[in-house]
Amino acid sequence: MLGLMLLWQLGTSFGPLAGGSLPSAIDALSALGALLVLPEIWIAMSQTMYIALAGLFASVLLGIPAGVLIGLSPFAYKSLKPVLDFFKVIPPIVIIPIVIVVFGPTSEMGIFLVVFANFFMLVFQSAYGVRHLDSVLLDTLRCYGMSKWDEIWHARIPGALPFIAVGVRIAVAVSMVVAVVAGLIGGAPSLGQQMLLYQSSGQPNQTFALVIVFGILGLSLARTYSIIQRKVVFWTD
Repeated sequence: MLGLMLLWQLGTSFGPLAGGSLPSAIDALSALGALLVLPEIWIAMSQTMYIALAGLFASVLLGIPAGVLIGLSPFAYKSLKPVLDFFKVIPPIVIIPIVIVVFGPTSEMGIFLVVFANFFMLVFQSAYGVRHLDSVLLDTLRCYGMSKWDEIWHARIPGALPFIAVGVRIAVAVSMVVAVVAGLIGGAPSLGQQMLLYQSSGQPNQTFALVIVFGILGLSLARTYSIIQRKVVFWTD
């Protein structure tokens, strides 16, 4: 992080970016210090985290059980896989005009976009993990007379957890990005809305200061999830 800040400062002081519209790292950090005493910035940070976390939790609660159920049925998995492949590559930004008409520029709009961005990917990851289990393990369980429920509980779900954990890790990053984009483009109350206001009023120092805030929030959330993942899916370390 310090190395990146140093390169940023050198690039804007002596490099080709010197004298341009890009503020130096020192100017951005100075603006950051001034912004942190403003209550509206803390409100925007809390709104951003609310949108990201509420959308992430809703995605997990809806997507993972749906994916497990789809994965348990070979017919459902083969039938719905093309649908999941189609929807999981659609960026949420393209449906913002439709969502704004339904929800307006609100937190609910941002939460819906986060869910849309994560749901199909989590369903696919969960279904894929349940379906692609070691066949030798399944044959061993059947030889020991394990029931279908024992197979699901003791083999398929634990075997799918690494795939699900990777999906949730991706969803954590996507949730933060979409929460900011929802404010930057859709007008939802978040850091993105504040960034748009500063950019529109010609305040690049404050704009890039909020970029730093967004990076810190995203890094903190990703590190927190990494700690949880190591404790839940400990056998993958």
